[in-house]
Amino acid sequence: MPLDRQQALAAQALRAAANAILTGAAKCLWPRRRPLDAKRVCIYRIGNIGDTACAIPAMHAIRRAYPAAHLALVTSPGRAGSVGARELLEGVGWLDEIVVYHAEDIATARGRLDLIRELRARRFDAWIELPAVAAPLATLFRNLTVARSAGVRWGFGWRYEPRFAAQAQSRFIDFPDEVERLLEIVRAGGFAGYDGDFPLELSDSNRRMVTDLLDQAGVPAAELTIAFAPGAKAEPNRWPAGRFIEVGNNLAARGYRIVVLGGSSDAPVCERIAGAIGRSAASLAGKTTVRESCEVLARCAMLICNDSGVQHLAAAVGTPSVSIFSRRDFRGKWWPHGPRNQVLSKAVECHTCFLDICPYDNKCIKAIGVDEVIGAAARVLAHPANSKESQTAAARPQVA
Repeated sequence: MPLDRQQALAAQALRAAANAILTGAAKCLWPRRRPLDAKRVCIYRIGNIGDTACAIPAMHAIRRAYPAAHLALVTSPGRAGSVGARELLEGVGWLDEIVVYHAEDIATARGRLDLIRELRARRFDAWIELPAVAAPLATLFRNLTVARSAGVRWGFGWRYEPRFAAQAQSRFIDFPDEVERLLEIVRAGGFAGYDGDFPLELSDSNRRMVTDLLDQAGVPAAELTIAFAPGAKAEPNRWPAGRFIEVGNNLAARGYRIVVLGGSSDAPVCERIAGAIGRSAASLAGKTTVRESCEVLARCAMLICNDSGVQHLAAAVGTPSVSIFSRRDFRGKWWPHGPRNQVLSKAVECHTCFLDICPYDNKCIKAIGVDEVIGAAARVLAHPANSKESQTAAARPQVA
């Protein structure tokens, strides 16, 4: 048996053993079955926009199991100023409370103790963890201990995903996307989850604001629009801006309008791309809230983007994407959920490195050519749901 195959099997064995220990520890702490009468339920899910969007079907499965309970999401986007669950889910009817803390809040023993006291005061009957995909084993045991210290009657959900022998795992293991991974966890806990269940409940005010922004940007309601999202958290995940411009010019020549989305930090590159494409493009970077960006995406024929949270927002509102991926992470883990999406990535010898700075000039993502992205866009647009006739018809009532 090849060495890398042996390494992949060893990683899987490590995963199985670690998860058996986590499950056993949880059952020792909470030997009873899942309470069907829980009145106060906690979902623990940390992360940014993409992490939250991918967790929505799993979270809503928990809500359906406890329709009358007080459902709280306990979450952290990381450091203060980071964008996360509150910006995406504030105001949805199926969540009763969003409890947000930041990395600085738990940087000291006093801060960690204060958080546990705050959680204990809420008297949760059930705690369901939707663990971060790269959570270390020590962190998972810490979180299990926090749940116990918070006095919950039942806890569930801790799962370990090792990065041991990462390249071997990438070669021999098929990874589910993050939506499916989290659904597998809640289904194991007895919750019925559905992979198309993304109740974002965008408001009339979101729709009115987006209509006004698009009018100001000169994007008519009946125009066929494609969204670009050239930003990404990690530098190796950023496809060159000049290539977005080439793709945009090609699509503009075929009659499409381009709306470029991003946060405030992405505004310079977004404005550069829109400016280079010309009158057929407009940048809304830094001008929309997260929920307004969802409304923009819902009106688009598709999204062309890097590996970032925006692709998961698009999946949540049913807009297909062409996602341009580096090979720094496990294949499949962060692919956008849904069969109509196109994912482009290139094999390189240094794959699955998890590096935030590439020593090889981002060779894997730069290996993806403009023609490949244009071809993938054509395949998405050729889908019957994305034909010019259906998109033009759908655009009018959406912005009325």
